[in-house]
Amino acid sequence: MDRNQLLVQASELADLIAESEEAAAYREAQARLAANREASALLRQFRELREQVGEFQARKVPPLHYRHLLEQADALLSELHRIPDVQSFEMAEKRLNDLLDAVTARLSAAIAEPPQNV
Repeated sequence: MDRNQLLVQASELADLIAESEEAAAYREAQARLAANREASALLRQFRELREQVGEFQARKVPPLHYRHLLEQADALLSELHRIPDVQSFEMAEKRLNDLLDAVTARLSAAIAEPPQNV
């Protein structure tokens, strides 16, 4: 098989994955999450806190000095996990990742043990 044929089949595989039930559920859950104002606000706050924590970590500041930020982030994360749209998104994301992991494992196995020519 030449490179072009391989790329065509890779595109076909990508289309199959994009059309899968898992990908559709992920897109739906992502849209519901984006439309949820409460979840969006909490996610924005969480990302800002994680960014601040990252800056402290990059400067090698001891965690003692930004523990309050870590505690706030944990509290926001707990609050987020109580929102049904967040739970739905996380489940859909996990199912899609499981599918992608299975495809990756199958590709890896095929590379490790190429088919025998008879």
